[in-house]
Amino acid sequence: MPPLFPSYDDEKIRFYYPDHLRLKLVQVIHRHGERTPVKPYLEHVIPSLWNLCHETKELQSNILLFQEDKDNQDNFKGYEQFTYRRIDTYSSPSPGTCAFGQLTDIGRKSMSELGAHFRTLYVDKLKFLDEKLSNDKLLFLRSTDHARTFESLQQLVIGGLYPSKFRSNSYVLNIHTRDLNKETLHQNSKCKRLMKLIKQFEEASKLRYESDLKYLTTQLKPIVKEVKLDSEPSLNQIFDTVTAAKANKIPIPKEFTEEIIDKIDEISTGEWFNGFYETLEMRRLAMGPFLADLRDIILSKVNNMPETEDLKFAIYSGHDSTMAPLIATFSAFDHRWPKFNSHLTLELFESKEEKSLFSSAQDKHYVRVKYNDKILELPACQNDDKHHPNDKSLCTLRAFLTLVDSHIPKDYIQECSDV
Repeated sequence: MPPLFPSYDDEKIRFYYPDHLRLKLVQVIHRHGERTPVKPYLEHVIPSLWNLCHETKELQSNILLFQEDKDNQDNFKGYEQFTYRRIDTYSSPSPGTCAFGQLTDIGRKSMSELGAHFRTLYVDKLKFLDEKLSNDKLLFLRSTDHARTFESLQQLVIGGLYPSKFRSNSYVLNIHTRDLNKETLHQNSKCKRLMKLIKQFEEASKLRYESDLKYLTTQLKPIVKEVKLDSEPSLNQIFDTVTAAKANKIPIPKEFTEEIIDKIDEISTGEWFNGFYETLEMRRLAMGPFLADLRDIILSKVNNMPETEDLKFAIYSGHDSTMAPLIATFSAFDHRWPKFNSHLTLELFESKEEKSLFSSAQDKHYVRVKYNDKILELPACQNDDKHHPNDKSLCTLRAFLTLVDSHIPKDYIQECSDV
């Protein structure tokens, strides 16, 4: 079996993290881990209740632990009880059988593995993060107000990045969240202009994929009467159910071949996310406010502001609707639905060369973007004066900010008004 994440050998470390650059800040945006379907669909062929989840209580949760076992990749070791503090109230799903949309054991495992991957790179290889977590200001953690994103973030940090032996018993996991109406980690339904554009793309998709939908109807006749974007269940609801089941090793009907699932993926992604790929305005309205958050933290770190002096690693736990507009912004959109635990990484570097060589603090900084650990060479940074002389993946900070600023509304409320 190939490794879950790419390894960084010494040669790669020397090239991508050279001695003349200092890594100053890492920001990771990820989709939550594997979950159950958000609603019960296809119950006649796929069971709606899955016994794949474990107890979660308010202000207290179980961290699922794992042990190495070559013969059993899903060998669960047990649980560690961990207390954490949230900014707002938390209503947890019922114990035992999974709730709809709940993070599963497999989802917990994959998020732990992602955290362990980050630990290997940023702690063990680069010595960027402290080996043991003792400084509360080292990490900034933020999540949407959903149990699956909170628990994914919790599992990533406590299950993989800093397991119990690498932190004090008194450590409290502080997770920041926002009111739904002020959320920036996914598109805000209060933005009338954005909702109108989304609706227009949905309508256009009905014509664009008409022949494909007829083909799927013939192939899936034993499962559903008709496959449409607005049928019951809709194509996207079928897709959500089947992909969640497959990811959690729940048997799916033989009609859902790889070719059929791939076609459903293509159409669902086109209906929901092609608008963000094709339209700058949609990207601005969907994720512009969040990009402003990312930019502001970068600038705070560049300018050595006190509030980010100790901050090294920021993690934002979101959804597919978080990832798709962002990867379109950074030219990484592959016209496929962002998979569970997909992650986008922004790395901020500072040159160690003499300060006299730079006219400002910004001029000595660079940003690298990675999507699922694939190092990107952003089109906006490919001119010689817009990237590091030795590495096209390192955008000058000025070029990176120009790209980001083009996606940030000057007046979000005004641009959202449908006039």
